[in-house]
Amino acid sequence: MTFRVGSPWTPDALDPIINGWLWRRISVIEPLLTVDYDTSITAGLATSWELADDGETWRFDLREGVEFHDGTPLTADAVVFSLKRAFDSNALAALPIESVSALDEQTVSITTDGPFAPLPAHLTRGRTSIIASSSVNSDGDVTKPVGTGPFQFASWEPGMSITATANGDYHGPSPKIDRLVYEGVADSQTRRLKLQNDELDMARILPNHTVEQIQQTENLKAYTYEIPRSRYLVFDTTSEPFDDRRVRQAVMHAIDGQALVESILEGLGSAATGPFPPEMTSWANDDLEPYEYAPEKAGELLTEAGWRMVDGTRQRDGVPLDVDIWTYESRPLLSPLAQVLQAKLGEVGFDVSILTMEPATIRERANSEAFGMVLWSNSVLWYPDPDRLTDFVHSSEATMFSGYENPEVDALLEQGRRTPKYEERKQIYDDVQAILQRDVPIGWLTYYTNVVGTRADVTGYRPHPTEASYHLETVNK
Repeated sequence: MTFRVGSPWTPDALDPIINGWLWRRISVIEPLLTVDYDTSITAGLATSWELADDGETWRFDLREGVEFHDGTPLTADAVVFSLKRAFDSNALAALPIESVSALDEQTVSITTDGPFAPLPAHLTRGRTSIIASSSVNSDGDVTKPVGTGPFQFASWEPGMSITATANGDYHGPSPKIDRLVYEGVADSQTRRLKLQNDELDMARILPNHTVEQIQQTENLKAYTYEIPRSRYLVFDTTSEPFDDRRVRQAVMHAIDGQALVESILEGLGSAATGPFPPEMTSWANDDLEPYEYAPEKAGELLTEAGWRMVDGTRQRDGVPLDVDIWTYESRPLLSPLAQVLQAKLGEVGFDVSILTMEPATIRERANSEAFGMVLWSNSVLWYPDPDRLTDFVHSSEATMFSGYENPEVDALLEQGRRTPKYEERKQIYDDVQAILQRDVPIGWLTYYTNVVGTRADVTGYRPHPTEASYHLETVNK
């Protein structure tokens, strides 16, 4: 039996260091640790782990009886080979890994350069998934990902599709499907039509408005579920007008988050307060106060910042309040959301232009030139730890491009990495979220509800909240 799944993301690399999240999602490779359905960290290829008293040395006990797809056993030496390759790569160079070694045949030790509490969370990432040495040729290039998952690599068409087959020797429950075909289909309308025309058994990340269509089609069914992903505005905090915190706050007061949910999201999703959806993780600061929809307050803040209304548009020293929103189309709701933001900000005196580009172009330009706002979407629990905030707002390590620099936030983020106890870390990251809510380098708009469509005869599918894996090994039809 063949099961066909389509999503927007194209399979553009064999190497898990580059594309590990995708190979992990289709269960070809597995990491030492994984993410449970409550977004907590749980056992993967390692059954247990502990931190030594020195605060820097971690011990991982490997699952026994596991074999790679080439028939070789999962041993500590094999794990060391794979992890060293990952940690030595540019992709994971920021992680403070000092050494990886085998203590015995079934035990791995990882030492960090100073205390690093988020290490277990990082070991759930696809890039750290374990591959056999036979995956790599003499030049160090991956020729095929030889993992331990319930499906094993069979073939691929670069940029188009992956074919995998059931692993009959899997260490867990055997897959119920014999052959898995993953197809990268960038256009959401095309994915829905391929599902409707029986060319796919599962179509992922469909637009919200398709839910009713799918539900009304006899041979299809729809799944909707929350995921820890946010849509948000990134402000250029280093250039006018958004170098002034009051102007950033004015933007947030000019936006009606609940109206966005009811109109653009068609009721699927929720208005965001901070980075983390509180229903999905205990790391959310439950005491954050959302920015209320208050156009009058927005106007007051702009006036206080020196921007006065002149013929419907605010000006300061004769310069109009002209700003851009940069966004991209691969996330289907970002462009219509940008249009609503354009209208709402116009009501309080902004003159907003929308520029649509490829994500890579946005990153390149935003890291090299001034901009106004970028409307973006990303997972806030790409790995299930609040250290993810470092990627958003640390002055030297952020992958977002706001240019935000706050020594207090940097110090708290660094302290959070060094602090092993949950209660102490929780307070640290609550404090970070409170400061960010005040400073608004990033304006959180809405949380995500994902839409997945399947054929009606598909059974056994249980959506995973972080999509660390699609868990297609449980699916039948």
